[in-house]
Amino acid sequence: MESCQCKGLERETKKWAFEDIALYRKGEPAKTTSLLVNALIAQDVHALSLLDIGGGIGIVQLELLSAGAIAATSVEASTAYIHVAREEAARAAKEHQITYVHGDFVSLADTIPEADIVTLDRVICCYDNVKALVSLSASKARRLYGVVYPRSIWWVKILLFFENMGYWLRRSPFRAFVHSSELVNQLIQDAGLTVVYHKHTLTWQVVVYQR
Repeated sequence: MESCQCKGLERETKKWAFEDIALYRKGEPAKTTSLLVNALIAQDVHALSLLDIGGGIGIVQLELLSAGAIAATSVEASTAYIHVAREEAARAAKEHQITYVHGDFVSLADTIPEADIVTLDRVICCYDNVKALVSLSASKARRLYGVVYPRSIWWVKILLFFENMGYWLRRSPFRAFVHSSELVNQLIQDAGLTVVYHKHTLTWQVVVYQR
């Protein structure tokens, strides 16, 4: 939790958490989150465990638990997200099925157990050391591994350039990243996983792998 990126997340997510939960309660989660959840459910999540890295307000956790998953662990660097996620889990009467871990997954990886399903929903773009994040997280997936991250194409890079300029102007240490899709895919395949679902929007891609 000492890294500039984690400190930046603490600052930025104070606003994002309340925006995200407001949309979710209106039945309007991010399109890519819905795509990820539906793709995982299509693979059958009944009686499976979930490790949700960068779990945010807990949408993936709640939706998969509702679909038959038995337990979830959320590893989240933002206290704002954890606070809102706990409240929403209690509201859904699922708080007893979720374990919350506050911190940087890469730093904590040795202490985090494997799970049947591992997810990173818009997390890869928030971390500078993509090799460590993807390799360590993929190694935790016993059956399914789902990710949502930016497409590595020129217009996305331009968009994130201006987004990062905004963070710089506000003196926020947080930065967003467009990591190579080829590199991310190779790291995941090197962990023994193969693609079973791949869909993209204009800027994002949703991919599910199976062991």
